[in-house]
Amino acid sequence: MTERISSLLRRVSSVQDPAQDAQGAVDDAVAAQDRELRERLGGRGDLAALEREIASEIAYSLGKTARKLEAALAQLGATLDELTAFPLGAMARGELRVRFDEERLLAERRLRDLIIQREAIGFRRHTELYQLYVIPRWPRDE
Repeated sequence: MTERISSLLRRVSSVQDPAQDAQGAVDDAVAAQDRELRERLGGRGDLAALEREIASEIAYSLGKTARKLEAALAQLGATLDELTAFPLGAMARGELRVRFDEERLLAERRLRDLIIQREAIGFRRHTELYQLYVIPRWPRDE
């Protein structure tokens, strides 16, 4: 788990004063939130269940966003296949170019959404995403 989530779980599970953590005093609003969450959890030992639920929600959300990106890339690939399947007239090629541009923008937006979600949970490097999810460009006219 990322450091942010781990820090939250450490603060919630600690039996020490909730106004302190490893880096010193936490502001009053955060301390109040920690106290409230600790009270809601009670002494039932639900921290492990909370950790599993948080991890499950993160994984589900990332997977859903990745599936949307994969669908957008598949549609973009289908448009490229259509382009190369048979010779096109200027009008058909222009319509295909407009559709391709719209689908490419959607794929770029989906990739950006995935990157934002990854950054929100602490991942800062996305090189593997750019290698895994290649967004094609319009082929050069020959």
